[in-house]
Amino acid sequence: MKKASLIVFFILLWCVLPAWASELKVGDKALNFSLKDSQGKVYTLDSDEFKGKVLSVLYVDPDKKDLNNHVEDVLTKDQGLDRNKTYKNLAITNLKASKLPNFIIKSVIKNKQEKTGAIILLDDKYTMLNLWGLKNHSSDLIILDKNRICRYIYRGKLTKEEVIKAVNIIKEYQGK
Repeated sequence: MKKASLIVFFILLWCVLPAWASELKVGDKALNFSLKDSQGKVYTLDSDEFKGKVLSVLYVDPDKKDLNNHVEDVLTKDQGLDRNKTYKNLAITNLKASKLPNFIIKSVIKNKQEKTGAIILLDDKYTMLNLWGLKNHSSDLIILDKNRICRYIYRGKLTKEEVIKAVNIIKEYQGK
Protein backbone atom coordinates (compact mmCIF):
# COMPACT_ATOMS: atom_id res chain seq x y z
CA MET A 1 0.00 0.00 0.00
CA LYS A 2 2.83 2.38 0.89
CA LYS A 3 4.56 1.67 -2.43
CA ALA A 4 1.34 2.29 -4.40
CA SER A 5 0.80 5.60 -2.57
CA LEU A 6 4.34 6.71 -3.44
CA ILE A 7 3.84 5.83 -7.09
CA VAL A 8 0.57 7.80 -7.22
CA PHE A 9 2.26 10.75 -5.50
CA PHE A 10 5.11 10.84 -8.02
CA ILE A 11 2.73 10.53 -10.97
CA LEU A 12 0.67 13.44 -9.65
CA LEU A 13 3.82 15.46 -9.01
CA TRP A 14 5.05 14.80 -12.55
CA CYS A 15 1.72 15.93 -14.01
CA VAL A 16 1.44 19.07 -11.87
CA LEU A 17 5.03 20.36 -12.04
CA PRO A 18 4.55 22.28 -15.32
CA ALA A 19 1.80 24.31 -13.65
CA TRP A 20 4.23 25.29 -10.87
CA ALA A 21 6.93 26.49 -13.21
CA SER A 22 7.95 30.09 -12.77
CA GLU A 23 6.73 32.02 -15.77
CA LEU A 24 9.42 33.87 -17.72
CA LYS A 25 8.66 37.58 -17.80
CA VAL A 26 10.20 40.57 -19.54
CA GLY A 27 13.31 41.50 -17.52
CA ASP A 28 13.94 37.94 -16.26
CA LYS A 29 17.02 35.95 -17.15
CA ALA A 30 16.01 32.89 -19.17
CA LEU A 31 17.05 29.56 -17.71
CA ASN A 32 19.24 27.42 -19.95
CA PHE A 33 17.85 24.36 -21.71
CA SER A 34 19.20 21.30 -23.46
CA LEU A 35 17.17 20.17 -26.47
CA LYS A 36 17.87 18.16 -29.62
CA ASP A 37 17.02 18.88 -33.20
CA SER A 38 15.50 16.27 -35.52
CA GLN A 39 18.94 14.85 -36.28
CA GLY A 40 19.91 14.42 -32.63
CA LYS A 41 22.24 17.42 -32.30
CA VAL A 42 22.01 18.94 -28.81
CA TYR A 43 21.61 22.70 -28.38
CA THR A 44 21.65 24.94 -25.31
CA LEU A 45 21.54 28.72 -24.94
CA ASP A 46 25.35 28.50 -24.73
CA SER A 47 25.72 26.69 -28.07
CA ASP A 48 28.13 28.33 -30.52
CA GLU A 49 25.25 29.15 -32.88
CA PHE A 50 23.58 31.31 -30.20
CA LYS A 51 26.48 32.62 -28.09
CA GLY A 52 26.67 36.41 -28.05
CA LYS A 53 23.56 36.83 -30.20
CA VAL A 54 20.08 38.18 -29.70
CA LEU A 55 17.65 35.27 -30.00
CA SER A 56 14.09 35.13 -31.16
CA VAL A 57 12.50 31.89 -29.99
CA LEU A 58 9.27 30.68 -31.53
CA TYR A 59 7.74 28.05 -29.26
CA VAL A 60 5.20 26.16 -31.34
CA ASP A 61 2.43 23.63 -30.91
CA PRO A 62 2.70 21.48 -34.08
CA ASP A 63 -1.07 21.69 -34.55
CA LYS A 64 -0.69 25.49 -34.76
CA LYS A 65 2.53 25.52 -36.78
CA ASP A 66 1.18 27.99 -39.36
CA LEU A 67 -0.23 30.49 -36.85
CA ASN A 68 2.82 32.77 -36.95
CA ASN A 69 4.30 31.97 -40.37
CA HIS A 70 4.09 35.69 -41.15
CA VAL A 71 6.46 36.33 -38.23
CA GLU A 72 8.99 33.79 -39.49
CA ASP A 73 8.82 35.39 -42.94
CA VAL A 74 9.59 38.86 -41.55
CA LEU A 75 12.38 37.56 -39.29
CA THR A 76 13.93 35.72 -42.23
CA LYS A 77 13.73 38.57 -44.74
CA ASP A 78 14.30 41.77 -42.73
CA GLN A 79 17.59 43.29 -43.95
CA GLY A 80 18.24 45.01 -40.62
CA LEU A 81 18.71 41.74 -38.76
CA ASP A 82 22.35 40.64 -38.77
CA ARG A 83 21.95 36.85 -38.86
CA ASN A 84 25.69 36.28 -39.20
CA LYS A 85 26.97 38.20 -36.18
CA THR A 86 24.37 39.46 -33.72
CA TYR A 87 21.03 37.70 -34.26
CA LYS A 88 19.66 34.16 -34.52
CA ASN A 89 16.13 32.81 -34.86
CA LEU A 90 15.20 29.38 -33.62
CA ALA A 91 12.01 27.41 -33.28
CA ILE A 92 11.14 24.93 -30.56
CA THR A 93 8.38 22.43 -31.24
CA ASN A 94 6.30 21.16 -28.32
CA LEU A 95 5.93 17.50 -29.37
CA LYS A 96 3.67 16.70 -26.43
CA ALA A 97 1.06 19.27 -27.52
CA SER A 98 0.08 17.34 -30.64
CA LYS A 99 -1.83 14.13 -31.14
CA LEU A 100 0.21 13.45 -34.28
CA PRO A 101 2.84 10.75 -33.85
CA ASN A 102 6.28 12.16 -33.12
CA PHE A 103 7.88 10.39 -36.08
CA ILE A 104 5.60 12.33 -38.47
CA ILE A 105 6.37 15.68 -36.82
CA LYS A 106 10.10 14.90 -36.74
CA SER A 107 10.06 13.97 -40.43
CA VAL A 108 8.37 17.25 -41.39
CA ILE A 109 10.82 19.21 -39.23
CA LYS A 110 13.84 17.37 -40.62
CA ASN A 111 12.74 18.20 -44.17
CA LYS A 112 12.22 21.87 -43.25
CA GLN A 113 15.64 22.03 -41.58
CA GLU A 114 17.37 20.50 -44.60
CA LYS A 115 15.52 22.81 -46.99
CA THR A 116 15.87 26.08 -45.06
CA GLY A 117 18.84 25.57 -42.72
CA ALA A 118 16.59 26.57 -39.81
CA ILE A 119 17.36 25.45 -36.30
CA ILE A 120 14.25 23.69 -35.01
CA LEU A 121 14.49 21.98 -31.64
CA LEU A 122 12.23 19.27 -30.26
CA ASP A 123 10.67 19.55 -26.82
CA ASP A 124 9.35 16.09 -26.03
CA LYS A 125 9.36 16.39 -22.22
CA TYR A 126 7.76 19.79 -21.49
CA THR A 127 11.26 21.16 -20.92
CA MET A 128 10.32 24.71 -21.91
CA LEU A 129 7.03 24.59 -20.03
CA ASN A 130 8.94 23.64 -16.90
CA LEU A 131 11.89 26.04 -17.35
CA TRP A 132 10.19 29.13 -18.74
CA GLY A 133 6.59 28.55 -17.65
CA LEU A 134 5.32 28.49 -21.22
CA LYS A 135 1.84 27.17 -21.90
CA ASN A 136 0.88 23.90 -23.53
CA HIS A 137 -0.97 24.20 -26.87
CA SER A 138 0.31 27.71 -27.49
CA SER A 139 2.41 29.60 -29.97
CA ASP A 140 4.78 32.06 -28.32
CA LEU A 141 7.48 34.47 -29.45
CA ILE A 142 10.22 35.22 -26.93
CA ILE A 143 13.13 37.60 -27.56
CA LEU A 144 16.27 37.24 -25.46
CA ASP A 145 19.14 39.72 -25.51
CA LYS A 146 22.79 38.64 -25.69
CA ASN A 147 22.84 38.15 -21.90
CA ARG A 148 19.70 35.95 -22.05
CA ILE A 149 17.48 38.57 -20.47
CA CYS A 150 13.92 38.34 -21.79
CA ARG A 151 13.06 41.53 -23.68
CA TYR A 152 9.75 40.51 -25.28
CA ILE A 153 7.07 37.83 -24.99
CA TYR A 154 3.92 37.47 -27.02
CA ARG A 155 1.46 34.58 -26.82
CA GLY A 156 -0.72 33.64 -29.76
CA LYS A 157 -0.99 35.11 -33.23
CA LEU A 158 1.05 38.29 -33.57
CA THR A 159 -0.59 41.31 -35.13
CA LYS A 160 1.28 43.37 -37.72
CA GLU A 161 2.00 45.96 -35.02
CA GLU A 162 3.43 43.34 -32.66
CA VAL A 163 5.67 41.94 -35.43
CA ILE A 164 7.06 45.44 -36.05
CA LYS A 165 7.56 45.92 -32.29
CA ALA A 166 9.40 42.56 -32.00
CA VAL A 167 11.70 43.33 -34.95
CA ASN A 168 12.51 46.77 -33.50
CA ILE A 169 13.39 45.19 -30.14
CA ILE A 170 15.72 42.71 -31.88
CA LYS A 171 17.40 45.56 -33.79
CA GLU A 172 17.76 47.61 -30.61
CA TYR A 173 19.50 44.79 -28.71
CA GLN A 174 21.69 43.76 -31.66
CA GLY A 175 23.51 47.04 -31.17
CA LYS A 176 23.99 46.71 -27.42
